[in-house]
Amino acid sequence: MTRAEFIEKNKHLFWYIKKDKIQDIGNEVLVEFIFNYGTWEDVKQLIEIIGFQELKLVYDATTGRKIGNYMPEMYSLLERIVYKYAS
Repeated sequence: MTRAEFIEKNKHLFWYIKKDKIQDIGNEVLVEFIFNYGTWEDVKQLIEIIGFQELKLVYDATTGRKIGNYMPEMYSLLERIVYKYAS
């Protein structure tokens, strides 16, 4: 599955983004929404598509107020995945 197909499949999660802009979202938004609102299968597919190194880049860029965008449990999961597989 391509990134575009994955976003199309999960477009219902991006409720506040205009339909014509959904494909333009960055990986930061994609990771945040999939971790917060997607299923475990969605998380696994996302990692297959963007890879562990890109996931680590998103994690490393998530500081300050951006951390508050994640549900605490999901941020913890993201952190554990990055430390185990991308460090």
